[in-house]
Amino acid sequence: MNKLITLFLALILGLNGFSQSTFVKGYFINNSDEKINCFIKNNDWLNNPTEFEYKITESAEQKTLTISSVKEFGFFNISKYVRHNVDIDRTSKIVNELDYNKNPVFNKEELFLKVLIAGKANLFLYEDKGLTRYFYNKDDSEVAQLIYKNYLTSEGQVAKNNEFRRQLWNTLKCESISMNNLSKLDYKQSTLIKFFIKYNECTNSEFINYIKKKEKKDLFNLTLRPGIRSSSLVLKNGEYNWKEIDFGKGLTSFRFGVEAEFVLGFNNNKWAILLEPTYQQFESEETFVTNRTTGEEYVANVNHKSIQINLGLRHYLFLNKNLKLFVNALGVIDNNVNSIVEVNRVDGAKLFSAKLVTGISTALGIGCKYNDRYNLELRYLPNRNILNSQGSWGTEFKSVSIILGYSIF
Repeated sequence: MNKLITLFLALILGLNGFSQSTFVKGYFINNSDEKINCFIKNNDWLNNPTEFEYKITESAEQKTLTISSVKEFGFFNISKYVRHNVDIDRTSKIVNELDYNKNPVFNKEELFLKVLIAGKANLFLYEDKGLTRYFYNKDDSEVAQLIYKNYLTSEGQVAKNNEFRRQLWNTLKCESISMNNLSKLDYKQSTLIKFFIKYNECTNSEFINYIKKKEKKDLFNLTLRPGIRSSSLVLKNGEYNWKEIDFGKGLTSFRFGVEAEFVLGFNNNKWAILLEPTYQQFESEETFVTNRTTGEEYVANVNHKSIQINLGLRHYLFLNKNLKLFVNALGVIDNNVNSIVEVNRVDGAKLFSAKLVTGISTALGIGCKYNDRYNLELRYLPNRNILNSQGSWGTEFKSVSIILGYSIF
């Protein structure tokens, strides 16, 4: 088992070499207004970048450009970032950090803003470690922040400054847009994009929507997960001369699970949250002699049935268009169902009997996924005591599973 753990860790470390993001055809505009076609490393940034890596050709040396030397960069028809000097309010939305000031507190900053809608009216996004701000302009006017701020009233209640609605009403007027439309507008990406699309359509303006709709299967996958589990179990008790009962290291059983995978929409969909309920069962019996002189024999039985709830994080490493590797880190709640371990003398006299109780543990997995449909995983659950507190009795239980998967959608 130790060799397996070593191999598992070595594979995880070795796979880091495959985790590089792809260099994609793109461009940048420098401070001299020169547009240079190149290949840019697409990190699908969660936070707006301040620099990026690029190559003039696919085989050229990799270099880095910073915000101070680039006015604009992007990937053709995929995404675009533009540099602007803007007033930005970085007031926290955390209740304990709110103040009593209704008005934003602006600071001038040079930022790469992500273009969401480009047209007669433009919508931009800035994200930084949980901070989300939207900016806008019309035609060639100055880019301004859409104002939205949480603050405290004199009674200590949380209130909202929705000034962004008035800003849009004053700036982006059109016959199909009413104040009633704006009064219901939320300060979030989906509703703001719809509003800016509506305005550009209303003014018969050409526009580009840079936020591509992802297919449902890209964001949520449901997978059937049958597999085989190989376990080892040792029952221990320090009060007796024999001390432990080894049920063996090859306790084979079947498991079946259904995995719900929620893909997070950043970093090129490399991260996902997993929820997998699993049913598994095994039984084993071991006969042993406690006293060689008297020949006293005992029989130990274990009947283990459980519904495991696996919840964790998955990271994908892309090899090519159809094949990707992944590593999982999981928390496991093991709900035992009428599971029991007992030790009886061969004549029927009981020595020990206890129910296996619900426990919490961790698991690690490594695997591959082909064509977003088929997957194979090796999963390891480290040693744990499935008896919890039972006096001087305890167990050492660990397992390795080989799991097959087929994604329904």
